[in-house]
Amino acid sequence: MAERSLKVSCSGLIPEGFRLPEGRLLLAFSGGEDSLFLIALLSLVAPDRSTALYVNHGIRSSEELEREEELNRCNAAILGIPLEIRRIPRGDVERLSREKHIGMEAAARELRYGILRSYASENGYSRILTAHHQDDQAETVIMRLLASSPVYALSGIVPDDGVLCRPLLHVPKSRIKEGIRRLGLSFSEDSTNHDTGYLRNSIRHCILPYLTPAARDSLSAIADNILDVRRRARILEGGNGFFLEYDRNEFMSLDRLSQELTLFRAAERLGQSGRFSRRLASSVIERAEKGTGRLLLPSFSVYPDGNIMRIYPRMDRFALEWDGKSIKHGNLELRREYKDKSTLMLSPGRMVPPVILRSSEEGDRINLRGGWKKVSELEKEWRIPYSAVLEDREGLIAVFGSLFGGRDRLSSRFSGIPGEPFTLALAGE
Repeated sequence: MAERSLKVSCSGLIPEGFRLPEGRLLLAFSGGEDSLFLIALLSLVAPDRSTALYVNHGIRSSEELEREEELNRCNAAILGIPLEIRRIPRGDVERLSREKHIGMEAAARELRYGILRSYASENGYSRILTAHHQDDQAETVIMRLLASSPVYALSGIVPDDGVLCRPLLHVPKSRIKEGIRRLGLSFSEDSTNHDTGYLRNSIRHCILPYLTPAARDSLSAIADNILDVRRRARILEGGNGFFLEYDRNEFMSLDRLSQELTLFRAAERLGQSGRFSRRLASSVIERAEKGTGRLLLPSFSVYPDGNIMRIYPRMDRFALEWDGKSIKHGNLELRREYKDKSTLMLSPGRMVPPVILRSSEEGDRINLRGGWKKVSELEKEWRIPYSAVLEDREGLIAVFGSLFGGRDRLSSRFSGIPGEPFTLALAGE
């Protein structure tokens, strides 16, 4: 009887224009007001093809998180939607935040979406739903205006990117609040949502309350219009590899929006932060226009050279002991493989342990047939930002630069010695 009463309460809540994609649906369920409203709608219109997934980030008190999990289980059971729970080990969010030099919110979001995407892929869900609404869109547009973001960023939250779908994006928060009131269900609230030290929270509590519904509609319309323009832009892909390479003249022939979106796409593909200020985008474009020099940025490096332009990701320093077999670091792999006549022939048995594969450093030198050469000079000649080196107790054995657009060089003390083919390549290539 209680379930029937709840269905009656839900029946008048479907917002005008509310549409769901086809296929099995996985809801990113926080247990908050917004996702509770969306799971209620799913219980009404798509109960047989919907599942909710709650991610515990492990960054609040255990007591608060335990209460939240229990409330989420109760609400999902009342609404008849299966609930999955995943817990991120404590400390993982902070660790990712430090490693990637991003905020805690961004780190938590990256881990959460990774879990959602993996679960959807492994279990046959075609779409992931989030409960972003019109007020979230307004906050996002304001945030990007305050950050002096490029114009394309004013497209805000994308309604549907083929995987992620936001069916409430044009629904006002006031409509959601009224719906939850009618349902009579309790919802959880993240205690950090009131911390105005976060920019989004500051906008939510200090700016948004002073905007009229018409103003919020206007911000949403701006995002829609910019998204429509953005979809017409021409974006260059830059090939596949450790770095991305573009025809510089083709890049310069693009309109400004397409240039900025090409850079945004490059950062995404290289696993770097995808948000640019207008000043940063201008610096990259100006360097590309000159066609010479280089631009070193915290997240990536730009190397224009004649008719080409290369964009490199940041490479953190690393050092790994090598036992003569294949060895991996991130997406790099030193493995036994013959590519062409330039492949280095290494003889592990002639090396003096320990043998280390590491990132190049200032001051590295290698003895070539023509004499000693600084690795930094080789990198400058090849116009690459970095390389990897192999060294043993007696000095550098090899410089691996071909993966980064340069060359591979072998120390003269190993020249002419029979060996096995080894190459530095992208893992899984």
